[in-house]
Amino acid sequence: MPASLLELKKRIASVKQTSKITEAMHMVSAAKLNQTEKRDKGYQEYNQLLHQTVSRLMSASVVNHLNKANYKLTQDNIDSIDYIDVFGMGIISDMIKPRKEVRSVGYLVVTGDRGLVGSYNSSVIKQMMSIIEDDKVQGRESKILSIGSVGSQFFKKNNLNVVYEKNGVSDVPTFKETLPIVSTAIKMYLNGVYDELYVCYTHHVNSLSSAFRAEKMLPIVDLDIGTVEAKESKKIEFEVAPDIDSVLATLLPQFARAEIYGAILDAKTAEHASSMTAMKSATDNAKDLVSSLSLQLNRARQAQITTELTEIVSGANALE
Repeated sequence: MPASLLELKKRIASVKQTSKITEAMHMVSAAKLNQTEKRDKGYQEYNQLLHQTVSRLMSASVVNHLNKANYKLTQDNIDSIDYIDVFGMGIISDMIKPRKEVRSVGYLVVTGDRGLVGSYNSSVIKQMMSIIEDDKVQGRESKILSIGSVGSQFFKKNNLNVVYEKNGVSDVPTFKETLPIVSTAIKMYLNGVYDELYVCYTHHVNSLSSAFRAEKMLPIVDLDIGTVEAKESKKIEFEVAPDIDSVLATLLPQFARAEIYGAILDAKTAEHASSMTAMKSATDNAKDLVSSLSLQLNRARQAQITTELTEIVSGANALE
């Protein structure tokens, strides 16, 4: 058999083997995506309830502090109250009150530990470099908490300020597994390592699309402090012991941990979706390549047979 035919056969066999691998990886990613989507959906419901509970307790605490100060709430002064300043000093104030001057910003960046996930890693890194450049222009120091070896290797290679790194987070992370990560991030903020903390990750929209997000986690800014309960001085329908502020002092760090864990879980979901899409595309391309190579092989065989028949006919005619 001519060398060209052997080469085509070897290449077809190689591509078929590759397509089997990518198809298996697609199925694995699809299974992991299903697991993380279910966990993410359930966690979002929990997080929403936690957000509502903390917001209502904060509103109740505002009312208590204002009543102790004999502050009279009226329709005219409701909107002028700085609810954050009501709490004074302590863990509650530390978690929700912005620093007077933002000199450094912490970025908890979530990437993967491997490739073969399409543009998942490169997109996060590209967006982060843009954010870091903006910080330089504004005279702020960027400090990176890197989750995932792809990001860690890139940031260290480019001599960026990596203050914390964690590799090898499981494909379906649990809250217990990520607790050291989120606790360290919060502790660094409270100790003044940075003045703000953002979580930068890929948000999972659906199996085919995702979007980069940079969400401020600390200080906590998305609580509905001063909501209807506070503005109308209504009694919150909670029985709290020993008191609201003591509960909030424990609940606010837990709320921050929940928010950060939710972002990590969301990022892992997006990673599996990106991997599934990339492997599906690779499998389809491999099958298309096999079809194209098979066509070339058949044409080469046909040409070889035609040549052999021509030689036989020519030889027979020469003997007559």
